[in-house]
Amino acid sequence: MFSFYGKEIQGAIFDMDGTMFDTERLRFQTLKQASQELNEVAFSDAYLMACLGLSATSAESLAKQEYGEPIPYAQIRKRADELELEHVRQFGVPIKLGLVQVLERLRKSGLRMAVATSSRRAIAEEYLINANIYKFFDVLVCGDEVEQGKPHPEIFLSAAEKLNLAPETCLMFEDSANGVRSARHANGITILLKDIKEPNDEMMRNADFYYDDMYACFEDLDRYVAHMDMPNLTEAFPQTLNQLSVGIHGFGAIGGGYLAQVFSYWDGYTRPKRIYASTRNPLYQSAVNAFGAYCIRYGQVSYDERIENMQVIDAANLEQMQEMYTQSSMIAVCLPEKALQQEAKIIAQGLMARHMAFEQQELPLTFLIVLNKVGAKALFIQHVQQALLEISDAEIATKIMQQHYFCDTVVNRMVSKLSDQNLYRQLQIKHAIFQQHQLETEDDSQIELEDATRLNPVQERQASAYIEDLRRNFQPSHVLQQMELILFHAEMEMPIYAENNSPLLSKMRQMILVDDIADIQLIKNRLWNGVHAMTAWYASLLGHPTIGLAMADSHVRNFCNALLLEVQHGLAEQVPQYHKDLERMSQAFLSSCHSAFKDPCQRVARDPLRKLSANERVLGSLQSNIQAGLSYKVLLYGLTVGCVYAVVHAGLKYSDVLIFLREQLEQLEIPSDLKHRIYAYIEQNSASILENQQNLDSTLSDGAAYLYS
Repeated sequence: MFSFYGKEIQGAIFDMDGTMFDTERLRFQTLKQASQELNEVAFSDAYLMACLGLSATSAESLAKQEYGEPIPYAQIRKRADELELEHVRQFGVPIKLGLVQVLERLRKSGLRMAVATSSRRAIAEEYLINANIYKFFDVLVCGDEVEQGKPHPEIFLSAAEKLNLAPETCLMFEDSANGVRSARHANGITILLKDIKEPNDEMMRNADFYYDDMYACFEDLDRYVAHMDMPNLTEAFPQTLNQLSVGIHGFGAIGGGYLAQVFSYWDGYTRPKRIYASTRNPLYQSAVNAFGAYCIRYGQVSYDERIENMQVIDAANLEQMQEMYTQSSMIAVCLPEKALQQEAKIIAQGLMARHMAFEQQELPLTFLIVLNKVGAKALFIQHVQQALLEISDAEIATKIMQQHYFCDTVVNRMVSKLSDQNLYRQLQIKHAIFQQHQLETEDDSQIELEDATRLNPVQERQASAYIEDLRRNFQPSHVLQQMELILFHAEMEMPIYAENNSPLLSKMRQMILVDDIADIQLIKNRLWNGVHAMTAWYASLLGHPTIGLAMADSHVRNFCNALLLEVQHGLAEQVPQYHKDLERMSQAFLSSCHSAFKDPCQRVARDPLRKLSANERVLGSLQSNIQAGLSYKVLLYGLTVGCVYAVVHAGLKYSDVLIFLREQLEQLEIPSDLKHRIYAYIEQNSASILENQQNLDSTLSDGAAYLYS
């Protein structure tokens, strides 16, 4: 039960053809074909429009008036049923967009539900089962089970009675004049949905509520139905699939290990029927598509989360990418900044294909921009707009860009993908288990592999053979269904912060919508990304392989804690409205670091000069603390360590690093003499550390320890 515009609702009764299913047009087609075959005269559109909502008996009477008494109406109707069933069995039932979301909302609100259709039971049941929505309904009342068809109220009254509900507590969904008149006479709360026929004045008078389509109805109902809170990690995804497809442009750590989860939880009521995900890794593509699913591992709680309904596509295949952009309602773009310019060309091709595919008004696409960068949206739009101008004129490019939603995001979760070698080992082991289960061969040999990223040619061929054998023999209830394929390790932080710039986002269960995403981006950039990078640089130079293992070292742990404090104090001055949240975010970050045993330090530490750019995660915090008169000595040491890392692990020339540093410091809004002193400090200390590489551990440890003394 729920309240809808002040009315207590206990039940919902749906007409079928034209209301739930877009079958009226199909019915017109099959009746025309059948009447031409059996009566040599095709039914006219005027006659067929007049029959909308009528029972078979009433439609037959009208046919005899129009075409004469001898017309073999029963045979025509039977033949039309056969033609329609052939079409439905081959192509499926054409469901009205938004229907599944409406049904799921109403059902999970505790309503009793029924179908009241003029169609025969045999037809109605087949359609409802074919469309996979029979499960929503308690009662089915059909045209061959009532004495008086619509517009008489008998069919709605009978449905309400079978539900053991008073008609006035039931929403009654209809699309035709006779149908809405039937619902009105039954004293139900009438909801009129536009179908083929434009509603006339009488229809509007008989309707309590009118909607242009099912999605508009869904939007209205959704305001009165309880929204689900942030899910728990181990909570199951919704079982019911809606009619939406979504895409992930970039099936990497964040895309496959986080956004796939966000899409799978969706609004808590339903989830998308398909998640496209693009990758340039052929091993990931073939493995996920062969197994039909993959898992994300959460080591902190020993939980493997299974992601299904994925279609992993080749990012280099333009046709597949265009299909993703044409079919999706929302696409998360999860790319490194350096790949954006090239990928923007593919995005532009996808948007152009979408523009050309829609004959009438193009449905807006929502972009979630997940670039881990302040100002990501502006950069994204700039590249995509430029790419569109290269394949279209300015008018078309502007029109395309204006009709879509672009939403900046902030993601706090740490996710790491497994290497190709790790995936190869999984495939090798699972294939051996499969062979043993099939009693085909036994192979007790063990092969030790380096945990490198790339496979050698022999391994690539063998991995392909494993996947093909597994795919070819995969069957429901097979042993392979218990053989989960782990692709990503992730931490438990759940929310994704998103710019409140698309109506679709308000339905997303893991979304926290904010009006000014720049504040959250700033906090993420400084408090998480900056401290994360400096900690990883320091830990890598000390020889620690992962962040989790590094945090067991008191030097790394103290360095990370001291950095957090300095950055947190600077942010408290810069975004005081989030003062209370900063401590919580800091603790969440520390907790993630302590559990990140699968998160390689070198992954976090990569691209050091990009992270040392002016106004970025490190120098941005340094400038803020100087301007606020706060301590910055730990940040200064973090900057030094970053320069050393760039030489020792990134292979850059020390002189080039110093030139880059001087250029970046010049861009800071701090006194010139202070810029020179900072540069001199870093030059002196980094040179000292590099000169003592044989004793790097003690040099770094002593230098950092001095900061906390």
